[in-house]
Amino acid sequence: MSNNNILLFESKSSSFKFIAIPIWIDYLFLNNGEVKKKQLTLIGLKNTNLNVHVIHPLSQFIMHYWGSRKYNTQRKYSNNIVKFLNYLLENQGQFQIESLQDLKIVHGDKYLNSLTVEGVRRDTVRNAERTLVYFYKWLVKEECSIHFDTNKFEKKQGQYGYYYESPFRPIYPEKKPNKVEHAFPPSYIPLFLEVAIAVAKPIALGIYLQFFGGLRISEVINLRRTQVTRSMNKGDFVFKVDNQHFRTDIKDHASVKKVRTQRVFQIEDWGNILLNDHLKIFKPIDQTNALFVNQDGKAMSQRSYRQYFEKAKHKFIELLISHGDSEQKLLGQHLKYMKWSTHIGRGTFTNLLAEYAENPYEISQPRGDSSINSSLTYMNSTERLHKKIEEKFSNLHEHYIPKLIDREGVHE
Repeated sequence: MSNNNILLFESKSSSFKFIAIPIWIDYLFLNNGEVKKKQLTLIGLKNTNLNVHVIHPLSQFIMHYWGSRKYNTQRKYSNNIVKFLNYLLENQGQFQIESLQDLKIVHGDKYLNSLTVEGVRRDTVRNAERTLVYFYKWLVKEECSIHFDTNKFEKKQGQYGYYYESPFRPIYPEKKPNKVEHAFPPSYIPLFLEVAIAVAKPIALGIYLQFFGGLRISEVINLRRTQVTRSMNKGDFVFKVDNQHFRTDIKDHASVKKVRTQRVFQIEDWGNILLNDHLKIFKPIDQTNALFVNQDGKAMSQRSYRQYFEKAKHKFIELLISHGDSEQKLLGQHLKYMKWSTHIGRGTFTNLLAEYAENPYEISQPRGDSSINSSLTYMNSTERLHKKIEEKFSNLHEHYIPKLIDREGVHE
């Protein structure tokens, strides 16, 4: 790649800004004529007045380090470097930057400190710093730096392998108390399911899969209707979790973290009822055969799923605060204050497993951290865990739910 292609820092005009651009490419051609697609994130330069953009040669930075990695990884680093480049554009006159050759270590420090001033989290600054280390080192490799060289990047041995020490010395934000809730008491799962059925029915089954199988949102919306099978014991669901690329027409791409076969516990026949109802009511009209669809019958996006989840979340909190006893009101106020979203299902499922697990493997295996078929050694322990969890919920559906639901209907 020619230095001339990446040195020029473009116009000082405020009508230009860097952007992260998601694109789809055909990357695998099968003998049967099928074409496999792959999503990438590239760096672009946009003229905001004309609303047009071009792919910028700096995309090579992303491809050099993360070209073979998953889309979400590429997007994270692309967004990080785009924010830094736009910061340089905004301060181009002050920093006297005509090209990337003018870039100095101090510019990186100033950017990282600006993030701290904005009030972002400590982890966000750390993540941005790691991206800058890669970027500055890449500029050295491409012979685009005159104010720093390889001596600025000392290679060290860490716990997980070698890494390059950061040349930056920013001021990090103070550590703050965690305001993210990762789980709530399992006894409230039936109530949350009832609320979801009432106000967010298109994803009620998905919420069940998250709370009793530990599935992530991206894994739920990548399921096909034909993928569910049943295990011989207990009638549990078994799903093939894989990347389906249902919605190549939108930027909101859902990528599966780990392709695997995943088991979801069948508790009190709730899953059976939810699945049968879901298959009858929600049918795709496109060619995806997606299990979860939006109101137009197309494969559901993460954004749509989150919108339904937020609706159920707010109604659930309202029900606890307005009609619950003192314990329920307290939980409602706590959940109203804390941040939580779809991942709370996986967290609550983990807590359920941890309550009865005898070793870490009994938690990791049902969560899908390893394949359900990878070791038959743990199948018996999974059956024992299932039995314990089912016993825990055996009376809740009869006695706990009506205590709140019957006071005031949640249907809208």
